Amino acid sequence: MLELIGTLMPRRKRSDWPAAVEAIRAGAAFLAQGASYSYLRARTLLAGPRLFQDEGFGLALQICKWEAFAVAVQDLILIIEADHRDGLPADPVRRASVLGELYREVLAAEEMPEHRADKGWSDLIAEFDARLEVYMAKPPLKPDAISIATAMRLLDHAPIDKAVREADQIMVVNNVAFRFIDYQATLRKRIDLDAFAAQLAERMAALP
Repeated sequence: MLELIGTLMPRRKRSDWPAAVEAIRAGAAFLAQGASYSYLRARTLLAGPRLFQDEGFGLALQICKWEAFAVAVQDLILIIEADHRDGLPADPVRRASVLGELYREVLAAEEMPEHRADKGWSDLIAEFDARLEVYMAKPPLKPDAISIATAMRLLDHAPIDKAVREADQIMVVNNVAFRFIDYQATLRKRIDLDAFAAQLAERMAALP
């Protein structure tokens, strides 16, 4: 993830499915890593340089980053869908089916993290399928409401004392929301979201 963040983003606006998959993958990696490192650096202060060299802390940080990445992918997909809901089929089942397919492809485009080598992404795929069932049946949410999921997953896995993480919840939620909102502008520069939404609509409409 580290060496690939942003490096494979298309230089020109594209609207094809592979370009969107890559833009979402790279964006989620960028957001997850940035938010994780930012929070842990702020919390560890002067001890940070030593802790970041510690093998156990480093492993915990990697897990935190990867788990946040998988949820950040979910959130980016939901944000795109919410922003283009009016142009998509009204049937929530059709929307959920194609968005679930998109999520699976984005995860498949990323390397499998070491701590998930045995179980893969199956639990997160099931989690997103369940989340889609709820989200598609409700009015679309704003990005700051959607991105709370990434913030909470980051806090779940951050190698910081539980009481500190609980006290930091609002700060982390706000920081992550800002990052997602800021990345929306970048995403619009990388891919033609309107054209991609039209592709989503076509796939949804074509389902039996």
